[in-house]
Amino acid sequence: MRLKRYPACWLTLAKRFLKPDFPPTASAQPPCESPQPEQLKSRRSAHRTLRKGAESFRLVKRTAVLCGLASLAACSMTAQPSPAAGPIAYVNPFIGTGSGPGGGINLFPGAAMPFGMVQLSPDTESHGYGYHYADTAIQGFSMTHMSGPGCANEGDVFFTATTGPVLTQVDDFQSPYSHKMETAAPGYYQVRLLQWHINAELSATDRTGIARFTFPAGKAANILVPISRTLNYTTAAAVHITGDRQIAGFVEDRAFCSNRQTYKVYFVMTFSRPFSSFGTWSGAKYGGPGAITAGSRAAQQLSHEGWTGAYATWASEARPQTITARIAISYVDAEGAENNLKTEAAGKDFSQIRSAAQAAWNKALNVIHVSGGSAGRRTVFYTALYHSLLMPSIFSDADGRYPGFDGKIHRVAPGHLVYANYSGWDIYRSEMPLLAMIEPQRMEDMAQSIALMYQQGGWIGRWPQINLYTNVMAGSPLSVVVATAWLDGLHGFDMKAAWDGMFKDATQAAPPGHPYTGEAGIKWINKLHYVPYDKVSYGSVSQLQEDAIAYASLYQLAKNLGKTADAKILYNRALYYRNVFDKQDRFFRPRYSDGQWVPNFDPLQSNHGFIEGSGWHYQWLEPADLAWVIHAMGPDLFNQRLTKFFDYKTPGWYAQYYNPYNETDLEAPFEFNFSGMPWESQRVVRRVLDENYTDAPNGIPGNDDCGEMSSWAVMSMMGIYSVDPASLAYELVGPDFPKVVIRLHAPYAGQTFTIEAHGTPANEPYIQSVRLNGKAYKRNWISFHSIADGGTLSFAVSAKPDKSWASAPKDAPPSLNNEKP
Repeated sequence: MRLKRYPACWLTLAKRFLKPDFPPTASAQPPCESPQPEQLKSRRSAHRTLRKGAESFRLVKRTAVLCGLASLAACSMTAQPSPAAGPIAYVNPFIGTGSGPGGGINLFPGAAMPFGMVQLSPDTESHGYGYHYADTAIQGFSMTHMSGPGCANEGDVFFTATTGPVLTQVDDFQSPYSHKMETAAPGYYQVRLLQWHINAELSATDRTGIARFTFPAGKAANILVPISRTLNYTTAAAVHITGDRQIAGFVEDRAFCSNRQTYKVYFVMTFSRPFSSFGTWSGAKYGGPGAITAGSRAAQQLSHEGWTGAYATWASEARPQTITARIAISYVDAEGAENNLKTEAAGKDFSQIRSAAQAAWNKALNVIHVSGGSAGRRTVFYTALYHSLLMPSIFSDADGRYPGFDGKIHRVAPGHLVYANYSGWDIYRSEMPLLAMIEPQRMEDMAQSIALMYQQGGWIGRWPQINLYTNVMAGSPLSVVVATAWLDGLHGFDMKAAWDGMFKDATQAAPPGHPYTGEAGIKWINKLHYVPYDKVSYGSVSQLQEDAIAYASLYQLAKNLGKTADAKILYNRALYYRNVFDKQDRFFRPRYSDGQWVPNFDPLQSNHGFIEGSGWHYQWLEPADLAWVIHAMGPDLFNQRLTKFFDYKTPGWYAQYYNPYNETDLEAPFEFNFSGMPWESQRVVRRVLDENYTDAPNGIPGNDDCGEMSSWAVMSMMGIYSVDPASLAYELVGPDFPKVVIRLHAPYAGQTFTIEAHGTPANEPYIQSVRLNGKAYKRNWISFHSIADGGTLSFAVSAKPDKSWASAPKDAPPSLNNEKP
């Protein structure tokens, strides 16, 4: 077939493909970036990156030529998505997949449902997070990913597609790709694998994924399942081929962040057409060449040193052929995966599943409706909301079964779900308060999942992954989560069990011989009322500060539950943080067990008694008792230091300045509301948003940590944020948009809570006045129940600050120091 026969097709191809990737033409996709030094990890060099880029360009041109020579059908092989309607039109899943100053390189662009068990996404690396926008080759696709946790993780149930002879492909199946031939939207992902001239499309249900591969004419079509390949540390794997259109098996992987505990993921993969040939392979070395056995139906490995998988092949055809794979997973057993597939995907084609995913995301995102502002800011907002709704993850199968923290199989009550993967140290600050507001029913199930963790495993973990205690980070953050849920009015979970677990964690050492550790240094807290540096060297000061936040939350909860004696105990424990405040230099600093201060303390020294930060970062981490901190430091010095904290020229990792890339001081921008200078909170919050949250691959600061950094942006852009969620106080700053409508759900009394900004809020961040339900409002915070009851919060904003608004001491949010238990 000659090219002139389809001139429009050839012209489109020439315009689209016959140009280099750098720089790209303007499009709906994020711009390509030149690789930064921190992106070029040890496993790849700048030379290799440039070489791959050149290979990609050559393959793009080859694809264009082949398309033109094949047929009109081949020319249109890439499915063009119909224009999206609703809030999903503003979501850009590539935000957060590129590298920025804070290393925000570990979000995935693939297909998932809200809080879905499955995150079907491309992997551009063999160990790590999964996908990096700067990489130029895709290795394949895997079914599980955590959303920006900061450690190599998951990537379980990996598969990909190739063409031609399988013999040389089982350990060399990656393909260059171009961002010009890549699309992502909520519940959908598409990419052209240039090495093989294959178009790949992905979508998902809660527990299944669907992949549609369109193969070129005249080539044998292959789907490879290198099941032992994960993003972390595979310890065992097995695969077997059943019938003429199904592959099943399992992979055993380690928990993230260097944990040695393991979990299993079972899978079943069915194809839309019978394959013509098949086989398996196994080898002695991970990633090495496997011993392919054509016609073999089973292979396995029982250690990390292995390379196991299966393949299926369809004979070449004269026209492009499409093969669809439906894949279900289960953490319970093979039968669970089979039933998940039958329940959620059987009888549904790709378009149906994709449409259902799109509808589910529109429903989830429609809970908040923003009006006005630029399209770019709406993209930032809705993408941040999208990322806030990915985790925690559904863990129970369609039949209700799930593996508990005791290793046994349990079944959740009908109508409920069990959730896993709580990035506790991160998400208690912003994400879980947001979910309590907009997803109350899910939040109740999440709180119940935490109670079940205690009932089954004997303790409440701080960063549980799957059904494992990883003991990552510090404090008792899930106690803050449960307390916040209950105090917000969400009572649909077993508070008796949750309370028993939280109170035990707050007052007792974890027993030896168990996989959980409890609060670090708890025996010293009970004895000395602080964590001594010579006994707990890892973040002794911030360990105590995080514990005190949990104690304060439980104090508020105990009052609500009528537990007067417990409330007194917890109130006193919540003030233990004061024992590491040096009244001489007025910094929090480490102490020895004999009571002496650690000498030569430098508040600019990172990790000197602190976790992932310095004394400058942690002087603000007392959200429940800021009135005391301001008094102890002195209001003038507090404001002087806090002002200096934001006096940086550009965002970065500075020991003495605000760090927008980590959770250590996310609350700091709002603390001027406590110190009589609320206009400064209005200024610095808007600055942080404008500088760090953009419509670009590096548009999220640092690791998103399972939605925490994104949820900070959602709350801040709406003009409300809770420094201490258990206090039920939400600090006010200027909203980004003229109008925000939060749609409320039971058990909340209200139907909607509307936030209005009169003026041009995009350019006018300063509050001049506030009205709540039509009445003048003088304080710089509102109660959560003012939101939950429904109503309207109206701001008058300006480009210049009004230093008289809500700056009196009586206008500040509540603190423990003001209570008399």
